[in-house]
Amino acid sequence: MKQELLRSPHVMLGAALLVSSLGGLGACQKAEEEAAPAPEPAAVAPGRCIYTSPFTQAEECRDYTGKGWSAETAEADCKALANSTFTKAEACAYPKTLGRCVLDGGKDDEYSIVFPGEDAAQCASTQRGCELFGGGKFLPDACEGVIDEPGNPDPEGSVFQWPTQVCVDPKAGEPAGENGGKVCTFGAISGCTEPGRAFTDYASCEPVLTQRPYWPAPPSDFKTPDDDPRLSDPQWLGELAWVTEQVEACGCVCCHSEKAAPAEGPSNWYIEAGPIWTDSFYPTGLALAAGWVSSAALGAYPPDENNGFSRDVAGLPTTDPARMVAFFEGELLRRGFKKEDFASETPFGGPLYEQSLYVPSDCDAGQGVDAAGKITWTGGDARYVYILSADAKNPGAPPNLDLPEGTLWRLDVPWSAAPVKSGITYGEILPNTKQGHPAEGSPEKLVPGTKYYLYVWADVGIPITRCLFNVPL
Repeated sequence: MKQELLRSPHVMLGAALLVSSLGGLGACQKAEEEAAPAPEPAAVAPGRCIYTSPFTQAEECRDYTGKGWSAETAEADCKALANSTFTKAEACAYPKTLGRCVLDGGKDDEYSIVFPGEDAAQCASTQRGCELFGGGKFLPDACEGVIDEPGNPDPEGSVFQWPTQVCVDPKAGEPAGENGGKVCTFGAISGCTEPGRAFTDYASCEPVLTQRPYWPAPPSDFKTPDDDPRLSDPQWLGELAWVTEQVEACGCVCCHSEKAAPAEGPSNWYIEAGPIWTDSFYPTGLALAAGWVSSAALGAYPPDENNGFSRDVAGLPTTDPARMVAFFEGELLRRGFKKEDFASETPFGGPLYEQSLYVPSDCDAGQGVDAAGKITWTGGDARYVYILSADAKNPGAPPNLDLPEGTLWRLDVPWSAAPVKSGITYGEILPNTKQGHPAEGSPEKLVPGTKYYLYVWADVGIPITRCLFNVPL
């Protein structure tokens, strides 16, 4: 904070006025000043990118602060963002900002996301999104003093809680469940209870809200005209009722229902909006639901483990993908959109999608596994430590992407326990931890001289070390 104050133009101007009022400097000091080399010109930013956040549907601005960026590479990065505008040689500038999120700090590809506004109610969720889900460092502006400790958000409710399946008796008046009379439901954002039942009756939203970034966000301002024939079409209204029932059965309601979402309100679209609640979707959200834009990076259960619900075709979990796709394609078409309008849209998933594309390089000093099996990494304490084959895909979101083929060993730290420090031993299960893979027995031995992939998460979706190492001979 002191450095920022000293660099403030107001403080620099005050210092100059103070020197002038003292009547100048001594002749010797003046000569030294005149002989001093001219200061180097300030670095010019390659540009700024203003775009719409895929999570909050609010405006954000990206500053390309790493020395590796050029105007050309920054512009290319910007074009991959939704509703983006790139301006060369300018930095993000707003009258008021909540703060900025610095990602890949100190690296050539460092960049910052600037959040305009001054609503203190958004500070906690903005910091959580930056640090716990984005893996960045939040530097507050209007949020200064509102969050307790910049760079160390309150962990309550924010550490990823792994989905568990709960089997309970059906509610009074409802039919027997399909699992020996019980109703079994995974407490996950992609989990669903049995069709025709409500997710919130059979699972809690508390763990679900730790599994995906949540922000209260305004709905789309699109509104169906009062004289639209759909409002009096029994067949179309029946399809809308079926889609509503499908959504109510799944963990989506934890963020997209006024009844289930946190007190700050639902995130963008919500099932109580009327008279046609799908009006609350933005076009990109409709494209996700229709399967026009991939959301595979968000993870999904296979239907035989999820009460018949799948997400492999439609973007929303459903027991009838073709029917769900047809409904949302109709919603897009009535707004004038075609599938090709989204051909260049980046797949959904934000950092999860970006992490899937990561290409690892060799480990730096202080990273890897030594001859005795000691694992060391940098970046802080960890909740998940992977050793994978060198050609394995990057780990992604559970329940189906977190154990890619080629995983040799994974150590898991439950959300309720303290994370582990660098220096653990390959294959050793520490107190308050468990072996995430293999399910039983010891992992296969590492072969000296062979290259492997070390992948370490501070929490699910927050990598701190990703690199290739050779086991010493």
